[in-house]
Amino acid sequence: MDNEQAILQCIEDTVVSNDVLIKEAEQKLFEFQKQAGFTAFLLKIVSNTELPLAVRMSAAIYMKNKIHRSWNELQKEDGIKQPEQAQLKEALIQTLISNVEDSHIRPHLTESIRAILNNQDEWDLTPMIHELLSSGNQNYIYPGFLLLFEVCIFHRWDMVGSRSYIDKVINDIFPTVENIASQLINSEDYRSNELLYLILKCFKYGCLNNFPAYFNNVDKLNSWVQLHLFICAKPLPKQVLDLDYADRSLDKRVKVNKWGFGNLNRFIHKFSRTTKVITKEFLDYVNKNLVPTILQEYFKIIEQWGTKSLWISESSLYYLIQFLEKCVNTDELYPLVEPHLEVIIQNVIFTCLCANPQSVQLLEEDPEEYTRRYFDLNREGSTADVASTDFIFVVGEKRPEQMSKILPFVNEIFNSFAANASDINTAYRQEGSLRVASTLFSFLSSSNELEGIFSHYIIEFLSQKQYPFLVARALETIALYTNSFQDMNTLSKIFELTYNNFMQSDVIPIKIEAADALKSLIISNPDIHSHISPQVPGIMENLLKLSKEFEIDILSEVMESFVERFADELTPFAEDLARNLCEQFLQVGQSLIEKGSTTYTSSDQDQELQLIALLQTMTTMVMSMNKVSLIDILAPAVKFIIVNAQISFLTEAIDLIDSLALSSIALYNQFTPAIWEVFHDILDSYQTYASDYFESYQIFFETVVSSGFTHDTTYLEPFLQILASEIESDADYNVASVLNVLVFYALSMKDIPLFEQALKVSTNEELDLEDSEIIKVFLANLFVKPVETLQITEKTGMTLVMLQKWFDHKFTSVFGIKLQVVAILTLLKLPELPSCVNGFIPQFADKLVTLIEKLPEAIRKRDAMAKGEEGFDELLESQDDEDYFEGYEDDMKETVLDEVNCFQDISVFFSQLQSSSPDKYEQIIGTLSAEKRNSLQVIMEFVSQT
Repeated sequence: MDNEQAILQCIEDTVVSNDVLIKEAEQKLFEFQKQAGFTAFLLKIVSNTELPLAVRMSAAIYMKNKIHRSWNELQKEDGIKQPEQAQLKEALIQTLISNVEDSHIRPHLTESIRAILNNQDEWDLTPMIHELLSSGNQNYIYPGFLLLFEVCIFHRWDMVGSRSYIDKVINDIFPTVENIASQLINSEDYRSNELLYLILKCFKYGCLNNFPAYFNNVDKLNSWVQLHLFICAKPLPKQVLDLDYADRSLDKRVKVNKWGFGNLNRFIHKFSRTTKVITKEFLDYVNKNLVPTILQEYFKIIEQWGTKSLWISESSLYYLIQFLEKCVNTDELYPLVEPHLEVIIQNVIFTCLCANPQSVQLLEEDPEEYTRRYFDLNREGSTADVASTDFIFVVGEKRPEQMSKILPFVNEIFNSFAANASDINTAYRQEGSLRVASTLFSFLSSSNELEGIFSHYIIEFLSQKQYPFLVARALETIALYTNSFQDMNTLSKIFELTYNNFMQSDVIPIKIEAADALKSLIISNPDIHSHISPQVPGIMENLLKLSKEFEIDILSEVMESFVERFADELTPFAEDLARNLCEQFLQVGQSLIEKGSTTYTSSDQDQELQLIALLQTMTTMVMSMNKVSLIDILAPAVKFIIVNAQISFLTEAIDLIDSLALSSIALYNQFTPAIWEVFHDILDSYQTYASDYFESYQIFFETVVSSGFTHDTTYLEPFLQILASEIESDADYNVASVLNVLVFYALSMKDIPLFEQALKVSTNEELDLEDSEIIKVFLANLFVKPVETLQITEKTGMTLVMLQKWFDHKFTSVFGIKLQVVAILTLLKLPELPSCVNGFIPQFADKLVTLIEKLPEAIRKRDAMAKGEEGFDELLESQDDEDYFEGYEDDMKETVLDEVNCFQDISVFFSQLQSSSPDKYEQIIGTLSAEKRNSLQVIMEFVSQT
């Protein structure tokens, strides 16, 4: 191609330490990349070993990105045309072969191959893979496996019916792979294990996501299982065991061992039930032949691991234990492990749950990482203790008869501490017992038995200072205990020790777990609130300080619980508390934005969870401390989210601004300027991103139309424009949200904008809208503007349609019943019914009485639900009662209908009608059955006596 030297110069300029040159080079490359042959020339640069490595890497990155972006864009100016594509495919493989040992260049080449496959290019690599793997040449086998891996990972989700290609690859290539694997498994060198690592990954992605035709030959399946078992049982070489404990897992030989266990675990989880392709015969073969074989080998491995003659990594233990858990959970497989279960629990599961020198060392050297590793539920990974906790839980849930063997063992361990408190190994074992006991809490019914653990052991662990790890674990055990304490002496001592550890300890995991334990104690034991209220401000101050030092969402959850239950005690400190929370939120939020990384890390997740928890705590503060205004202090947090388009926090932000808006109404009877400012920001956000998230804003928009626009209509027109645009959208959830907002708008503003558009969109079957949504709009509009509403339905030919939908639909919520009552009364109060509904007086009258009959029961359900009364489930005796849940959400919102007394209104209406218009009264009453007339008479007599 032309300009090759100029392009090379630009690539060279991209690696210089001069921002101006780099920017100029990138601008030139943007123009050059439109020329035919550009990508192929980049590959020539990558292949040229005489050029500096940095230049070749830069070219490789540009090439990879170009293929990602332009491979399928044949019609566009910068699309890679077919002749160049063919040239690139051939050259890419040759370049990979010649650069396979270069760890800087190789990843970009394989990613470029993956990019071509991801662009749905029908590139059949099977012949080349077969040629490379069959060559017997080590220089070719490695690139052959790299190509096979790319094919397997691309086709990993191919479902039944579309697996013909990947099944052909497996059938053609895997026999060769098996031969190579059999030659590699006895080798200890790094390269052999790197190849084995690729083989196991190819097996996982090719065979363990969806059932491969290859497994129909059980001999082939057997050979793969035997290969994996050999890898699992193979001792690691001394070279690996001599590495530091933390570094071992990074070695390829350890990763091979992990993938051996991982693949067998995935196999048992993936293919443990019959499907369209997994026959009962296949499943029986697996359960009767393969699983016993695997377990037999696993029991040998466990025995060697127990005697320390075999080292297994955390991840390998995780998969081994998960395999055993699956057997415990599966009735057909449980008999295979039941005779060994006690030994497994005592020698594997319990051992993995105990503290050990490595965990204690981590606590001493990096207490923050120790906290995240052993106590942050959001950070749990593929570790042996996590799998062991899950295993114990499954035993408690599925095999409760085994509890009689576990509990005495745990009790024996607990009892050993008093006599051997100075023995570190005894202390290690206490941690294991605590973790087993706390996992089984939900399966132990005797409160006396459970409280005995706290009075005899937990108090003892909390009182000693020798083992900080044991204090932290004892505090976590309290945090996990959700029952209320019956013995006040035990509760008092537990709270005192927990409080002291939280306020006085300088060990981070102890402080964190003490905070979490305090939360559980106040939630489960409301009787202590009056006794501890003087300490609450100090606890909150300490929580705020700790949350600034250590990012973990547990602390915000604890603060939220205290705010919710001790609002009065914290009210004097509300402004300072709110200011601290908001400042902390803005600080963490800004740091998250400034990172701007494209790679999502566990640190990012921690910060996101912390921010969500902080927002929830702020919302709880506003709702609980309703005597103090926190609007100006907390609104900046919402503004930050809206302005910076932080979608991850949108739901929590809207909850917060809605609570602030309601607080503003309660305190000032109108929105403050800060609320309107955030609302303006939300309207502005519709120019960029917010139109995709209308549903998220619904709760706040309902508050705005109910309480905001009734005092200030400054932003009314732009808001209605947004509703108009959203009602035309293709998103059913957004349209449904608009319809709900329109109901509130009609009731509050006594106006019916967009009704015609709403009727039109309700007929769009593709949106799959619920009839109830448009019916509520229709009823609300009838209530506020009956004549205009019916004129619109007549104009659009929808009157009979809407009436039929209404009569066919049953609203069981208080809101739904009241809305119908006021709509019917409004119609019947008209001097003259419009002709389009004049013939429906019998239906209106009958429905009116039916509704008033159902209203008392609906009110009873609403009140029981709102109070969370025990026995609410017993109220739901029929399908009609179950339907109440559909409208329950409407009953939890404040509307103008809350003040409507339907019984009084009906009584007044008929009394006045009887005297002012006896003919009309008789016309309505005359359509009622004797039973309905009697019901109406009872209601009117009841009202007259109250």
